[in-house]
Amino acid sequence: MSQKSLKKQVVGGIAWRGSADVIQQVLQIVFTIVLARLLTRGDFGLVAMALIVNRFVLAMTSIGFGAAIIQSQDITKGQISAVFYIQLALNILLTIAVYFGAGIAANFFEEPSLAPIIEAMAFVIFLQTFQFPNILLRKRMEFKNFSIAQIVSMLVANISAIIMAIYGFGVWSLVWRLIIQRIIYGLLSFYYGKWLPSKPEFKGVKPLFKFGINMLGAHMVYFFAENIIGMLTGRFLGKEIMGLFNIAFNLAIVPASKIQSVLTSVLTPGFSKVQHQVEKFRANYTIALEYTSLLFIPFMVMLMAISQNLIPTFYGDEWNEAGGYLMVLSVVGLLRGLSHILRSAIISKGKSRVIFISTIVEVIFSLPIMYLLMEDFGVYGLMIGYLLGALFGWIYTSIYYNKVLEQKNAALATIKEALLIAVIIFIPVYSITFLSIRPIVGLVIQLIIGAIIFVVILRRLKRELFENVLVKLKVKKASNL
Repeated sequence: MSQKSLKKQVVGGIAWRGSADVIQQVLQIVFTIVLARLLTRGDFGLVAMALIVNRFVLAMTSIGFGAAIIQSQDITKGQISAVFYIQLALNILLTIAVYFGAGIAANFFEEPSLAPIIEAMAFVIFLQTFQFPNILLRKRMEFKNFSIAQIVSMLVANISAIIMAIYGFGVWSLVWRLIIQRIIYGLLSFYYGKWLPSKPEFKGVKPLFKFGINMLGAHMVYFFAENIIGMLTGRFLGKEIMGLFNIAFNLAIVPASKIQSVLTSVLTPGFSKVQHQVEKFRANYTIALEYTSLLFIPFMVMLMAISQNLIPTFYGDEWNEAGGYLMVLSVVGLLRGLSHILRSAIISKGKSRVIFISTIVEVIFSLPIMYLLMEDFGVYGLMIGYLLGALFGWIYTSIYYNKVLEQKNAALATIKEALLIAVIIFIPVYSITFLSIRPIVGLVIQLIIGAIIFVVILRRLKRELFENVLVKLKVKKASNL
C-alpha cells in the first residue's frame, strides 16, 4: 500500500470515527441528563455496580482476539470463523456464570436489590458476541458503517430508556437501555459486515492465542486499574455516592476510552501495514498524535475548568457534588487518553506485552494509595490514588513509545504545544468559577472564553493547519451552493 493511500485511509478513518464518537458522546450525555432528572442517584449507582460485575467477568476471560485479527496480515477466513465460535462458546459460559453468581456479587456490594439487575444484565455478555463482524469492518478500515451502527443502536436504546423512565420503570429503564443497545448493534454489525461464520479452521490459530494472551493479561489488570475505584466506592460508600461518581466517571473517563476506540480502530490496522518501515511509521504516527492531542488535551482541561458549573446546570442541584468529582477525574481522563494514544502505536508493532506491564504499573501505584487515603478522605482519597496510578502508567507507556519510534522524548515533544494551549485556557476559564453568578451564566462565559482562546492560540501556533481547515470549509461550502 502506498504512503498516500495509507494516509488517505487513516485520515478518513479518524474523521469518520472521530466525528461519530463526538456525536455519540454528545447525544449520550444529553440522554443521560434527561434520565438523571427522571431517575435517582441510587438507580444509576445500582446499574454502575452491575456493570462492574460484567466488566470483571469479561476482563478475566477477554482474550484479545480482535486486536490479534486486526494485527495479523495473513489470517484466513476459516481461522476468523474459528475465533468467532470460540468467543461464542466462551460468552455463553460467562453469561451462565454471571447469572448464577448474581447473589454473590450483590452480597459483595451489600445491596440485595442488585441481584435481579445482575441476572438481567448477564445476557449483555452473550449479546456482545454478535458484534464480532465489527472487527472485520475495522480490519478493512470501513469505518463509515461501523460508526452508523454505533449511533443508530445508541439512539434507539436511549429513546426506549427515556420512554420507560417516564412510565415508571425506574432502574430497569437503564438495564433495558443496555440490552436494547446490544441487540440493535449486533444486528447492524452483521448487516454492514456482510459476514457469516463458515467452516472453522483451528489450525494456525495458535499465534493469535499467543498475541491474545498478552492482551488478556492487559485486560485483566486494566480492569482493576480502571474499575477498582468503582468497586471500592460501591462496596464502602454506597449506591448514592456510586451514582454521583458514575456521572462524573462517564463524563471524564469515557472520552479517554473513546480516544482509545478511535485510534485503536483506525491506527492499529493502518500502521500495522507499515510496522517494519521505521521512518514511515514514525512520521505518520507523529502527525496523528500531534493532531489528536491538539483537540483532546484542551478539551479535557476545559472539562476540568467548567466542571463546577457544568453539573448543576445540566444535571440539577441533586447532582451538585459530582462537580468536584468531575474536576479530579478529568485529570485522570487526560492521562488515560494520552496513554491510549501511545498504546495504539505500541499495539501496531505487535508489542501487546508492554500494554500488560503498563497496566500493572497503574495498579501497583494506585491501589496502596487508595487504601491508605480512603478512610480519611472518602471518595476523594480514592480518586487521588486513581490519579497517581494513571500518571505513572502514562510515564511508563511514554518511555516505551519513545523506544518504538526510536526517538528520544518523542511523546512529550509531540504534545507540548497542546499542553501549552491547555494551560493558557485553564487559568482564565477556571477563574470564572469563583464569581458569585448563577452556574448557567458562568458556564456560558467559560465556554465563550475557552473557545476564543483556543482559536486564537491555535491560529498563532498552527497557522498553516488553521488556514488549511478554513480553506477546506470554504470549498465545501461553495460546492454545496
